[in-house]
Amino acid sequence: MPTRSMSTVIQHLRKTIGLQDEAGLTDAQLLERFIAHRDEAAFAALVRRHGSMVMGVCLRAVHNHQDAEDAFQATFLILVRKAASIASRELLANWLYGVAYNTARKAKASNIKRQAKEKQVTERPDPAMAGQELWSDDLQALLDQELNRLPEKYRVPIILCDLEGKTRKDAALQIGCPEGSLSSRLSRARVMLAKRLARHGLPVSGVALAAVLTQNGASACVPASVVSATIRAATLYAVGPSATGVISAKVAALTEGMLKTMLLTKLKAVTASLLMLGMVMLTSAM
Repeated sequence: MPTRSMSTVIQHLRKTIGLQDEAGLTDAQLLERFIAHRDEAAFAALVRRHGSMVMGVCLRAVHNHQDAEDAFQATFLILVRKAASIASRELLANWLYGVAYNTARKAKASNIKRQAKEKQVTERPDPAMAGQELWSDDLQALLDQELNRLPEKYRVPIILCDLEGKTRKDAALQIGCPEGSLSSRLSRARVMLAKRLARHGLPVSGVALAAVLTQNGASACVPASVVSATIRAATLYAVGPSATGVISAKVAALTEGMLKTMLLTKLKAVTASLLMLGMVMLTSAM
């Protein structure tokens, strides 16, 4: 067999074995590999594992595949820069959900501003987003808003089971609680979310909501080209903010804008904590 052909076969086998090995690792283990060694394969595994969930959030927010793909890429580039600061690494899905939600909202706001300047303020949903009658634009707009507001205890089971399609057993292992407790939280979370949507005039049962979430999550396929471009960009972004030629200027601006927003939010939280501490010390001294 020619040397080049043999080399190709060996590379394919290594890649296949690597994928099988990474499939058995937890989010925390993959994240540790990426943080410690800038392991591209580990990062790629995380993108593939959580890609559909992240894309689903982005699509529901912006109703446009191109803008959703931009928000998708920005979300994972933010992960590159913030990976080491994530405290609950086993709950990476929850962290990614929050970042994707806020990034998509920022993308939508920027899009609206651009359309306003162009005097094209009418938004039309992407034809590919047309689905069941229950999955209306109003429900899409409010779903993530209310899900994001649920306490983490209830939000995480919905993200893992309904948006990512994990079994209750696997989700319970990931969270670190008994399967029965996870099932109770999931049922409670669906009821809570349904009630919150009902307040907006969108009556839907917890059971129906679960079915819609699962179907929508499964249909949020990420194009292979977007996955590949995101992984390539992450490799460059890991060593610096420049990924010219791999991501668009829009994605770069969206990423940097979100990183600044996250920094400001953290600074505000620290300032508030210091002020509170100062008031307590002042009260104690009186």
